Amino acid sequence: MARGRPSKKGLIAEAASNLFRVSGYQGTSIDQVVIEAGVSKPTVYSNFPSKLLLWQEVLMLLIAETERELDAKTTALKVSETSFTKGWMALWEQWVASADRIAAYRIHWGERHKLTDVEHGLFHSLEELLVAHLSAWLNAFELSNANFYALVAVSREAYLIPALSKASALPIDVESEISALIK
Repeated sequence: MARGRPSKKGLIAEAASNLFRVSGYQGTSIDQVVIEAGVSKPTVYSNFPSKLLLWQEVLMLLIAETERELDAKTTALKVSETSFTKGWMALWEQWVASADRIAAYRIHWGERHKLTDVEHGLFHSLEELLVAHLSAWLNAFELSNANFYALVAVSREAYLIPALSKASALPIDVESEISALIK
């Protein structure tokens, strides 16, 4: 492989990711991936013998990208000495800003009957990245974990659910709700 050129496997995974984001799991076919990636069908199948294996690769790449992204965001928040509440909100805003993560939720929640334990495990690993960063953010301020799940629930309702439904944010004062839960 020439230096600087993406691998065929990488091109295929990127093309599939774009298609999964737009069309979901059910709406994406290997034929579409072939066209989008600009490779032959045998090339796709030699790298990914099934659509499930292709989705697994997309999830693994998303997990790696998300980990880098959340690490960078958390570091930036710490360096800027962001308050707990503002940092918590910024982490959630970062989480829902990714069209790929939102697509992963839609596929996982909406098409779960087509997925195996492997894909469910990978999705769980993706979500655990957020939970780990939120937990670390809470611990950095030496706050009690007693309301951690309430904080997550409020944030899911305020950030994730509107992003999934493409609706406007809920009419709640998220900052006040979060601040009230950490007192």
